[in-house]
Amino acid sequence: MERWHARYDAGALMMLMRSMSLVAGLGVALACGAPADEPEPGGAVGTGTRVRVALFNIRELTAEKILDVDGDGRGRHPQALAAARIIRRIAPDILILNEIDHDYETGWGDLALNARRFHDAYLRSGEGGLELPFFFAAPNNTGILTGLDLDRDGHVASVADRGTRMHGNDAFGFGTYPGEYSMAVLSKYPILDEEARTFQKLLWRDLPGHHIPEGVFSTEVLDVFRLSSKSHWDLPVDVNGRRLHLFVSHPTPQGFDGEEDKNGRRNFDEIKLWVDYLDDGATLVDDRGGSGGYESADPFVIVGDLNAAPLVEGREGDGSFRMSVYDGMAAIDQLLLHPRLQDSGRFTVSRGGLEHKVEVPRDAGPPMFFERSTSVFGEGARIDYILPSRDLEIVNGGVFWPSEDEDPEGARWADEASDHRLVWLDLVVAPAAPGG
Repeated sequence: MERWHARYDAGALMMLMRSMSLVAGLGVALACGAPADEPEPGGAVGTGTRVRVALFNIRELTAEKILDVDGDGRGRHPQALAAARIIRRIAPDILILNEIDHDYETGWGDLALNARRFHDAYLRSGEGGLELPFFFAAPNNTGILTGLDLDRDGHVASVADRGTRMHGNDAFGFGTYPGEYSMAVLSKYPILDEEARTFQKLLWRDLPGHHIPEGVFSTEVLDVFRLSSKSHWDLPVDVNGRRLHLFVSHPTPQGFDGEEDKNGRRNFDEIKLWVDYLDDGATLVDDRGGSGGYESADPFVIVGDLNAAPLVEGREGDGSFRMSVYDGMAAIDQLLLHPRLQDSGRFTVSRGGLEHKVEVPRDAGPPMFFERSTSVFGEGARIDYILPSRDLEIVNGGVFWPSEDEDPEGARWADEASDHRLVWLDLVVAPAAPGG
């Protein structure tokens, strides 16, 4: 990892200087919860196309909630309605959902069925109805039993344990039933699913430089245990003839373990998979047997609830997650300081995040950057990310977390919808080169 540190140090210095210069202007952006010059999504910018990408971890968006509809098929579950109102207000062109159920049992092979149901019952109806006609979901590891005693409690979970923590603890990714806490993509633009690469089955031990804790897993477990707690997707979307790749994942939370830090180590390595994919990836093998990393010249965006906050001296996380540090950096710094990526933090800010759980106003900016919070954990934590490649122009962005005084209705929706907040960016996707 020595070769990383030199370029990361230079990148970190440049980012710190940029952050300091932006602090003075943050007040204007925070005054309305998002930058004041918010453009309309989906329009042309010069010769490129402005695309609004949004990420929303909707807490436990189960099939039961999605299927709670009235006689006309319109959604009526209060939490799902609140989430849908937020999404309709932001009006994304591409929407990534975390914690949505897959329907393995009645979906007739359509893992995106619940995403379609949510779209039709909640997003398409109501004020500002959205039309996102393209959908994608692929198999996830959540709730898929390994047939082994992963947590070493003397019990090998079976289908009889469905709905219990015992089931989740012996699954490839925690889930009390197959398909819990899964992922989906909805898009205005065509999704090129035949070109998608997924890494659901990549073994943890097969990641170069992995951080598997010693003495925790038997050889029998390591022979089958997968790296991804959900999955990792490289999903291309056709934006007016130019491919925009979405790198989608939802790593396991740090914490909820012991001193061995098995979840923190796995989180670090789930994020590291994207680093290896960008840098070389020669040894990575996808679920179709294809090998190698990202060799395309097309722009890309890393997006997901990554369950990792930037490391700040003196802040070690709270009861819900640990700040795990390996190779001299926090897990998320592997991406925030990567030379091929932009840290979009200066765009993804909100007044609600800045004011969360405080009686006395606190300042925006370094070192804590509370205004960049995307979840309610502790004093607020930035764990949900949209990180574009450097060849994409960021036009605007925000976190939907208004304060009660600026938008009481929106603040109520945010609290009801999830313990996470929707994050969005407007990106300019340049047209394909002639003949490209």
